[in-house]
Amino acid sequence: MSKRSFGRLAEVLGGLGLFALLAACSSNAKEVAFTTPGWYLEKPRLISIWGPQLFGGPFTYDQCEAERMKLPQTTSDEMLCVNELVKPGKYGPY
Repeated sequence: MSKRSFGRLAEVLGGLGLFALLAACSSNAKEVAFTTPGWYLEKPRLISIWGPQLFGGPFTYDQCEAERMKLPQTTSDEMLCVNELVKPGKYGPY
C-alpha cells in the first residue's frame, strides 16, 4: 500500500475512534429520569445540545429544595427545581 493509503486509513480509523468516544460519553439521563409530572431537580444546560439533565424527582417543591440544599454549595447554586408537566425536550422549559 502506498503512503497515501496509509494516511487515509489513519484518518478513517481516527474518525471512527472519535465517534466511538463521543458516543460513549453521551447521556440520556433526562429521558430515563422523567417518570410522572412533578418537581424535578435539574441542572440547566443552555449551551449544550443535550439540554437539561435531571438528577432527581418527582418531588414536592419543598422536597426538591431540601434535596438541592443537601448538595455542596457550589453545586446547589447551579441546580434548579423545575415543575415538569411533560417530559423535558431538548431545550427544557426555556
